Amino acid sequence: MSTDQKQWPQQLFAQYESQLNGRSSHPIANFRKSAFAKFSAADIPTRRDEDWKYTSVARIFNSSYGHSQPTKVTDDQLAVHQYEDLQAITIVYVNGHLDQERTDISQLPAGLTIMPLSEALQNADTAAWIEKMDAVKGGTEQNVFPQLNKSFAQEGLYLSTDAGAAIATPIHIIHHNTLAEAKYMTTPQLYIQSAKSSECTVIESHYGEKGAEYFSNILVRADVAANANIHHYKIQRDSSEAMQVSNTIVVQHRDSIFSSHVVDLGGRIVRNNLSTDLADSNTETNYYGIYVGDNNQHIDNQTYIDHAVPHCYSNELYKGVLTDKARGVFNGKVMVREDAQKTNAFQQNSSLVLSPTAVMDAKPQLEIYADDVKCSHGATIGQLDEGSIFYLRSRGIPEAQAKTLLQKAFVGEVVMKFKQTAVRDAVLQMLVKKINRLED
Repeated sequence: MSTDQKQWPQQLFAQYESQLNGRSSHPIANFRKSAFAKFSAADIPTRRDEDWKYTSVARIFNSSYGHSQPTKVTDDQLAVHQYEDLQAITIVYVNGHLDQERTDISQLPAGLTIMPLSEALQNADTAAWIEKMDAVKGGTEQNVFPQLNKSFAQEGLYLSTDAGAAIATPIHIIHHNTLAEAKYMTTPQLYIQSAKSSECTVIESHYGEKGAEYFSNILVRADVAANANIHHYKIQRDSSEAMQVSNTIVVQHRDSIFSSHVVDLGGRIVRNNLSTDLADSNTETNYYGIYVGDNNQHIDNQTYIDHAVPHCYSNELYKGVLTDKARGVFNGKVMVREDAQKTNAFQQNSSLVLSPTAVMDAKPQLEIYADDVKCSHGATIGQLDEGSIFYLRSRGIPEAQAKTLLQKAFVGEVVMKFKQTAVRDAVLQMLVKKINRLED
């Protein structure tokens, strides 16, 4: 990593340290210092690294991002995050800062705890769990972004459930980004510690207003306890000038279920690293992803599921639509280790490429060292079926509408996997709006 690429993170961290005063011994300060030391010693990935060969992050590090500033927004600005019929515990961040007026976590359902990360680090047991989770590397090599995220931790969240608690009300975490005088960085952190036989739903909504230039570096770590169930949704509609790198790193224990639902519609450069370590038997892992790109968007999904123990099931389905000069990447790896007998793993990536200048790079991977398994993977890249378009037109449907219907049906298979009805309906509306724009 060149000195120039280190420059703006170093300057930002130096500003932070100069303002610590009496808080230099606070656990969050030590948390950040330790992370920055690891970041400084690491190399920024380049396209020579296998996991990053299709996505250059040089544009992020050759640029210059400053600290974001607390900003007031109106209810009308936040209306884009409203999902009809969704009754949720709502937590609002604006430009990376918690909006105290629109966030109330003082009255939570029984069995649910939500607190600032800085407060969680002051508890010895919780701090030990966070340290243990942070040691889980995930599936992407040369990944400096979790350490960079932690280096600038400011208002992250810690969420936990009690044993046997089925939290019926979803937790909706809104990340809203506005136009500012200078480019800025946000570093959302979310740590989820579930207890045995608990269940919860977490929805992340990321949105950027038109023209907003920012770098969003996201870190989510989840520990799915025995017989627990976590439903995680990430709906991304960043601005066309935004850069986003997201790391979601999960550990699953016996009889647990983790379901990820990722929707990427916005952003200039988007990179999702999603990985799950299966620590015990009889787990179920579901990855569902949708991406729709136009103009010069670049959307890269990297997934990794580590089957290290027997009798586990994983199901992965990603679908996308690309047009103009957009580029999509899917690199999904399923590792089945020698002891992971009776593994059942399914992986499929399918993409529609609607223009000659759009590009899709697909690399589904199965690495199998066990002999008693059922595993399959595949990738398809194609265009809209002319026969289907002709059929719809013969029934009186205009060509543009016919193409929209086919694209909606194509990605709709993934949307129907979303169990949260309000989110599913909202995502369908978002998809129709984006696909209609592709046809303009």
